[in-house]
Amino acid sequence: MMTLRNLITKLPFQVLTNKCNFDVSFQNVYASDLLSNALASVNPETAWITVQVHQNILGIASIKQCPVVIFSEGAVPDDSVISLAEEKDIFLLTSSYPTFELSGLLYRLLKEE
Repeated sequence: MMTLRNLITKLPFQVLTNKCNFDVSFQNVYASDLLSNALASVNPETAWITVQVHQNILGIASIKQCPVVIFSEGAVPDDSVISLAEEKDIFLLTSSYPTFELSGLLYRLLKEE
């Protein structure tokens, strides 16, 4: 298990949401830009990596109780998505890493925990 607080100290993320619990934890990572795949695979212990920045990602994250959505490749949602994520207690991060590289880095960090 890794907490969000621990994660953001280990990799260069930009934190997009400020009103969220940094002590929320996750134990696996799922990377997909297809919402139907995320709906089938994300769970409350998953950090979800995507480049999708529209509001529908928050619907999936909320339904699946996903604690964190990580945008790869420098993707950043607009302010309305960030505000809605804060209302739903969904942590949003962005990273300049490509999805494949970010997935590998997170895999390695989780295996070290």
